[in-house]
Amino acid sequence: MIKTLTTLLVTVLTAVACQSAGNTSARADIIIASDLPTSAFDSALPFEHAIDFAIRSRSTIEGYSVAYWPLDNSLGAQQSQLRGRGNVRRMIADPSVLGMVGPFSSFVGRIEIPEANRAHLAMISMTTTSSCLTLAIRVCQPTAAELRPTGTNNFFRLPAPDPAQGKAMAAYAATKLGLRRVAAFNEFGPEGAEYINQFSDEFASKGGTVVYQQELDDSTSDFSAFFTQAKLRRADAVYAVANVRHNACKAAAQMTKSMPGAVFLGTDGISLDNECLPDLGPTPPAIWATSPTVDAVANPDPAVKDLVNAYLKAYPAASTADLFPNVTAYTFAAFDCARMLIDAIGRAIKANGGKLPNRMQVVTALAQTKDFVGVTGTYSFDQNGDAVKPMMSIYTVRDGHWLNVPL
Repeated sequence: MIKTLTTLLVTVLTAVACQSAGNTSARADIIIASDLPTSAFDSALPFEHAIDFAIRSRSTIEGYSVAYWPLDNSLGAQQSQLRGRGNVRRMIADPSVLGMVGPFSSFVGRIEIPEANRAHLAMISMTTTSSCLTLAIRVCQPTAAELRPTGTNNFFRLPAPDPAQGKAMAAYAATKLGLRRVAAFNEFGPEGAEYINQFSDEFASKGGTVVYQQELDDSTSDFSAFFTQAKLRRADAVYAVANVRHNACKAAAQMTKSMPGAVFLGTDGISLDNECLPDLGPTPPAIWATSPTVDAVANPDPAVKDLVNAYLKAYPAASTADLFPNVTAYTFAAFDCARMLIDAIGRAIKANGGKLPNRMQVVTALAQTKDFVGVTGTYSFDQNGDAVKPMMSIYTVRDGHWLNVPL
């Protein structure tokens, strides 16, 4: 990976040094667009920067000029499905647009995917995690199939569908933490049950057992009855499919009294959320939680570090704490999404005898992506458009802070 990324870094630094900021005003042969709520959420702006950073590294794709067209789906202080749909229709109306990075949220994706699907416009997302966007799940409304009126897939993403966090947590709990008996509770409804199913199956494959599980209302504040049952069944850990707002971290604090020495396992409902930390109490338990992200800033690979530093030099505002929280966990996934679109468009041009491809040819090339080496991982896609090896990280709490740990 170092050699590949070092080559990329040289290309990026050379190209960015030779261009002024932004190339969207130029009329280009090929346009890559994005749809992000940048005026509603400051944290979305680094994604736009990262996409621009990737596209500015390529003045041409197989001899054709390329430009970036960022669109904003904000309406006031919120992201808007209607503006998102309107933005996708604007992309479709411009024949130069051969792909888009986005959507930002699954909420907007449910509206945008059918629009793009009818036009065979390739979409690749760095942030959407709802299972309903890609998987055949009965409770989804609309279903993944209904989001694809043409019957073919045009939507791809780098993070895992939410319930896959259960599988990742189970593998870590069994192989890294040596846990064997876990009790689980769910406050996420039907999709949360799938987290626990995936956890249970993976945990069993590695010699562990889910000894007790319970569905809880998300207003639960007293978890003592659950902990009593978990303790009776000799659970050495609790897996909580819940979030901070619905008292998941307060449950962890209660566990230290009911089940001294037990380990608390969670999802991205708590990981990286600093509001969780005070809820853990003065003597927090050992706690680990998943996040469907990869933190490029923490990557020790020298080539990745150089690339991150080059990005921060090109976009210094992204690292200024009083303007933005920091480079977000998904920023370099956005960079990878743009690069994968560039790569797919290049392969589609070659497959088309050097001529500009149509949108369906770009979709086909993107679907055929194989072992693409990115900053956040190495990617191929399955038939649903999900990454075969999606982004996933594990975090623990040390000295009052979330700390990324090796998988």
